[in-house]
Amino acid sequence: MREEMLIPYPFSKSGLYIRILGTLLSTILSLYLLFNTLMIEFILSLLIVFPASYIFFIILNIFKTRRIISELEKKDRYIQSKRKGENYYKFFIRIMMLVIAPFIVILFSPVIGLGLILGVFCGHGFSEITHYAYVKGAERKLKGRIYHFTSMAGPDGYYYTGFRVVRLVED
Repeated sequence: MREEMLIPYPFSKSGLYIRILGTLLSTILSLYLLFNTLMIEFILSLLIVFPASYIFFIILNIFKTRRIISELEKKDRYIQSKRKGENYYKFFIRIMMLVIAPFIVILFSPVIGLGLILGVFCGHGFSEITHYAYVKGAERKLKGRIYHFTSMAGPDGYYYTGFRVVRLVED
């Protein structure tokens, strides 16, 4: 059996506190700007993108988590992928696109760009908090904690990523 690195799924309690703080700050800033501006572009972009991003991210997370939970009900371990360590450039390109895209929008319209960015920050933050609560409810059903794992690369050069349930021992 390979050694594995376990990480709480979807994130740890300290991650929850950081997300709550970030979501709270971006929501306060958004509400302040929303009620103190007359720029209709900002108001519309924020009011359209916030619920749209929340719905998009929560549906994405809930469907993923349902699939994980259904597999974990059958077995205590669900292998999501088997990879070689050579595919980091694809991840890097995705991250760079996510970082560069808001600046491209800001070049064309700073007001709309600000509304889009704040709407996505707020929608994503609220969806992460909702997803955390959903996972904690599923953990009660599974009677254990869900962890994301990554195994160490073996002699074949592959490493595995997936999810596992660590059962809680009751006295």
